[in-house]
Amino acid sequence: MAIDSRDEKYYKAWMTHHTVSRRGLLRGFFKAGQQTQAGIEHQDIARRTGRPPQAIMESLFLRLCNGCGECVSACPYGIIAMNEGKAELQIEYADCDFCHKCTDVCQTGALEPQIAPDTGLKPVVSTSCLGRMDNYCRLCVMSCPQQAIIFDSLNQVTVDRARCNGCGKCKLACYHGHISLTPLN
Repeated sequence: MAIDSRDEKYYKAWMTHHTVSRRGLLRGFFKAGQQTQAGIEHQDIARRTGRPPQAIMESLFLRLCNGCGECVSACPYGIIAMNEGKAELQIEYADCDFCHKCTDVCQTGALEPQIAPDTGLKPVVSTSCLGRMDNYCRLCVMSCPQQAIIFDSLNQVTVDRARCNGCGKCKLACYHGHISLTPLN
């Protein structure tokens, strides 16, 4: 099949305006890689609730958790519930001892055994805490297996968020109700 001179002129004109240099091609690939990496870094969203321990990052968890309820059935303490079709941890009457039974039954990959157990909940101690007023009440400190709660010499409380795994033992130990658990943002 022969190309006539009119088609050849059209092709040459088209190519002069639509060619990409090697440098431009590499620049485009590099820039696309940077945009993809930036998208991945900013893709995760903040948790609005506690999740079963060993939950993957929130954005992926919301995609992978299909609401099957297997983790709810597997939890021996009954602290996992379904909310809007997703597994949610509700520490009100029992704490999480990280038995991993929820992770063992998860078939979707929303809970992964390679992830360090953390519920995503962290304690917030109210200003009316009895431990802040005197140094006699330290039930939260004594109950914390991670030693993440510390009172200083002025009875001010500090929670080491890096050590805290959100088990909820401190909340349940405070029978006055001065500790609440909130999602870590």
